[in-house]
Amino acid sequence: MAKVIIEHFYWAGKWGLFKIKTHCNECDLTNSILDSLMKKEFKGKSVELVVKPWLDNWIYCLFRSTWHPPIIIVNGKRFFNHSHKNPLVNRNKLRNYVLNLIKA
Repeated sequence: MAKVIIEHFYWAGKWGLFKIKTHCNECDLTNSILDSLMKKEFKGKSVELVVKPWLDNWIYCLFRSTWHPPIIIVNGKRFFNHSHKNPLVNRNKLRNYVLNLIKA
């Protein structure tokens, strides 16, 4: 059974003189989806959720071709990057992707 690490980068953080002071509703919804998956679908499985502020880690995200939070990276690879055409993560697609990684 392979270990899967899901990283969620949300709209927050600071870098140098810059600090994010606004709130992101999409980030809250994404976090709720991930929490629900962790409690229901991935309970007892080798899945770890790591939640990090985006601005503190913007270079890491940029190297993975992501730039707009909320961002979900699974095992170091981009899974979801917010866009106005696709504002929310597809819960079923993420569940199936992670379960397939666990089986591999």
